[in-house]
Amino acid sequence: GSGFGGCVDYVTRRKLEERLFKEQSARQKAEERKYESNRGEDIIDHLSKDWKLISSSGDIRIYEGRKAMADDIARPSRQRKPVKEPVGHISLDFHPADTPRMTDELMAEVAQDYMRQMGLVNTPYIVVRHYDKAHPHCHIVFSRVDYDGKILTQTTNFKKNERVCKALNLKHRLVQGKSKLNTDVSKLRGKEKVRYQLVHSLLGFFLIPSVTDWNSYVDLLRKNGITVREKIGKSGRVNLYYGVGKHEFWYKKLDPFLSRENLEQKFKERREKQQAEKAQTRTSPQPQPQSQPKPEPKPKQPEPIVIPPLPDVVCGVKIDRLRQQAYQEGKFISIGICDPGGVVPINHWIWYDFDKREPVISRAYPSDHKIPEAFQRQLAAKQSTVSPSPGAGIRFSSPSLGGNIPEEQGFAHDNGVPDDFKHFLEMHPGMSFEEAKRRFKDEQKAKQRRTGPKL
Repeated sequence: GSGFGGCVDYVTRRKLEERLFKEQSARQKAEERKYESNRGEDIIDHLSKDWKLISSSGDIRIYEGRKAMADDIARPSRQRKPVKEPVGHISLDFHPADTPRMTDELMAEVAQDYMRQMGLVNTPYIVVRHYDKAHPHCHIVFSRVDYDGKILTQTTNFKKNERVCKALNLKHRLVQGKSKLNTDVSKLRGKEKVRYQLVHSLLGFFLIPSVTDWNSYVDLLRKNGITVREKIGKSGRVNLYYGVGKHEFWYKKLDPFLSRENLEQKFKERREKQQAEKAQTRTSPQPQPQSQPKPEPKPKQPEPIVIPPLPDVVCGVKIDRLRQQAYQEGKFISIGICDPGGVVPINHWIWYDFDKREPVISRAYPSDHKIPEAFQRQLAAKQSTVSPSPGAGIRFSSPSLGGNIPEEQGFAHDNGVPDDFKHFLEMHPGMSFEEAKRRFKDEQKAKQRRTGPKL
């Protein structure tokens, strides 16, 4: 930007402070109007709880108001020929899951590490934390002209920005927000909202077991209003574009998983698996029919409900035998999806929609998922034919304050999970499953310590 004063006023919420000062002055006694002398510009003991100054360089007059701070930040830029945009302003945003451990000290340390690794040194700056969003974030305001009169151009180096942010995530063990499936689409607008909704649709159609080749996948997309276009670029490479309505996106802007080469490889693996299953069924010995008297016709039985198995790999995550079995029993399972190059997988849910007869994947916890009674009776009849082993059938199906959450990753999230843990997951939608499990156990232990042992 071009104005230091305007930028400092923005990050320190000057207009909000002035409004709060007027409201407070109207109801305070004359001797209690401690902000009257500086018109509500006290930086340290300010009226609003919407922001906080958590760090600054040593030469900033933080006790003398916004104007003094802006003058100190702008001082190096006045020692040389005027620069068009002398103000540097950067926002560092953290994942909501990092909120419990994101203290002012840690945030200031990350901000200072960021400036050092970006080469933004030898220049005055302030770091202001904001509390107006659900996720922790801070603003850095600095001079793009350092004390030696050199212009700092690193702020527009986006590739370096990306490398530095990933390195800081690893160093400070922060959550890396990568997967587009983790985005709250309801908060997006315009083209961005269309882009994220398109990613959800493309991955949902890919999961349908009956789609086993590229052409059938493209036909299914077109029937649902999604266009697929291939275009040869200047380098001779074929680029793939997905479109909906008047918007069209390069596949890498959606998800690298959606390239044609990758999808065709996944479809090939799906076909080979299905063919192997058919061949195994065909070669299995069939009992020879014996001449018996013609049985009396039996009443027609309802057609059984069969849930097709999931692919071996879903969005880069291997579906093991336990998850596959739980899914085919109508329960919902959890997997951690992470984009290529991501650091932390994000928890997602997969279940079979009995109405649409197709699998569904979603970031939201499926609290309204129900298994039809006919399918439950079908499972019960099937299980009754198998003799139970000692200890089998014992399930953790009732709420318990002292119960333990199963440790295995990807177990069935139906009656096997306590109701209080389900409620905990619903109340913390942005939290990963492993983090939620850990936090839930800590809360239960704290409750036990408060109430004492139960007799």
